[in-house]
Amino acid sequence: MNQQQLRRVETLTNHLCSSSNESFYLSSNNTDASLRELVIRAQTQRNARNTKTLKGLEEMKTLVGKEIGTSEYFKITQDRVNSFAESTGDFQWIHIDPERAKSESPFGGPIAHGFLTLSLAPMFAEEVMPNVEGIKYGVNYGFNKIRFLSPVPVDGNLRCKFELQELTPVSGGAQAVIKLTFEVEDQPKASAICEWIIRYYE
Repeated sequence: MNQQQLRRVETLTNHLCSSSNESFYLSSNNTDASLRELVIRAQTQRNARNTKTLKGLEEMKTLVGKEIGTSEYFKITQDRVNSFAESTGDFQWIHIDPERAKSESPFGGPIAHGFLTLSLAPMFAEEVMPNVEGIKYGVNYGFNKIRFLSPVPVDGNLRCKFELQELTPVSGGAQAVIKLTFEVEDQPKASAICEWIIRYYE
């Protein structure tokens, strides 16, 4: 297992067990565990946090127009911002140069990329979205609307609220439109709001 895989599973697992003050550390010392085993451990932590299970898409329809839930806060570090810059090629100084950002940026310091904020939706969904019986897999189908309303500062704590707006039949399953509201702790205005489209297949 490579370091990127280790880091991915460690990040997910530590976030999912954060409210219980537990931690899960992965390093080269325990690479004898397969990626599958580590993912199972992460899924076990998810199930301990998210015990909601719906009896198929019919029960999921009862949630339309309702708030599903809100995730725990997740700290946005400079290392995470830098890693995202490396992955996407977006090296604008307002994200990766803390000293310059403190002296020149109107935001008073470095901020996360807007697309970094959006990219955390699947991780937050693991925590908040209920399991749906009979669903084999889900597909990210895109977004209807995206607005970045206020910056996410480095070292800020970010969370996401989920609201099911629509659930319509498609061939083999259903299409959900979920309103996501990203919020930074102690900030009165949402950081981002979007409509996320997911297709669930039976």
